[in-house]
Amino acid sequence: MKCFLSLLLLPVVVWGYCDPEFTRVGEQCLSFVTQYQLTFEEAGEYCNEMRGASLVTIDSATQFKALVDYIYSSELAIASYWVDGNDKDSEGVWISSSGKKFPMGTPFWAAYRTSQEPNGIRKENCAHLFIPVNFYINDFACNRTNLFICEQADVPTRIIQYEPPEVKSCPMHYVEVGGKCLSFMAYEEVSWESARLRCRENEGDLAIVDDIELLRAINLYLQAEELTDHDFWLGASDAQTEGQWLWTDGSSVPMGTPFWGLVAQYNQEPDGGVDENHLALLSKGYFYFRDADGSLPLHPLCQLAE
Repeated sequence: MKCFLSLLLLPVVVWGYCDPEFTRVGEQCLSFVTQYQLTFEEAGEYCNEMRGASLVTIDSATQFKALVDYIYSSELAIASYWVDGNDKDSEGVWISSSGKKFPMGTPFWAAYRTSQEPNGIRKENCAHLFIPVNFYINDFACNRTNLFICEQADVPTRIIQYEPPEVKSCPMHYVEVGGKCLSFMAYEEVSWESARLRCRENEGDLAIVDDIELLRAINLYLQAEELTDHDFWLGASDAQTEGQWLWTDGSSVPMGTPFWGLVAQYNQEPDGGVDENHLALLSKGYFYFRDADGSLPLHPLCQLAE
């Protein structure tokens, strides 16, 4: 028993205090430099002079969401910001200054109905949070200037122990994705209301995707299973009150970046008004949230009832 418990009690890092020049944002200590607009290289050098800091890294969907939420809540939505990502050495291979892989796809990079960033080929090799696209990541010419965000290096930490959650065991027709038991019914296409009925027949309901890591996990699963040419219904609607998006359990749907996709002229979903009252993940939208006509035939994405 002692040996078994030792396997469960795994170490986890807990972040310490930030230096005075930095502010806690999620699990990072950050400084938003708004007094200078510098090139990508100059911004990195400026950060390095701040006790060895660097441009802010983005390693997870949770981290990215915390960063964007902070920009909006702290009145920092004034211009675009450099972040630590580039493909200068090898076109299309995006890395950070430390050589780590830079996250790609949804829910990080700006996506429209027919295209997703990065799209600058050899002319745009550095990553920034682009204000016209609601601070989704966009590729940009490295010699242009932006505001930028520095991340404190060597944040003091301490180690505690915790017992990790159990891995879900999902029943037939369901698969574990992002800690949930989901069923991707790729064999039939039905309206939103009919999709709910199909899910209920299988002891579930249309999926509630209220965590950004779950949206990321769904995207990775669709890629791995070669389902990226399918469209799926989710369990949310604003049919009762236009503009008030609610999940089937009555909770509010998260709005804005990094959940909802973009449309032409840099506008953000939802944009369908009274004609599009149901929530979908569409292939021609890179599986960001998009409003759609509930009568359309899409695949049910079910979640096992808990």
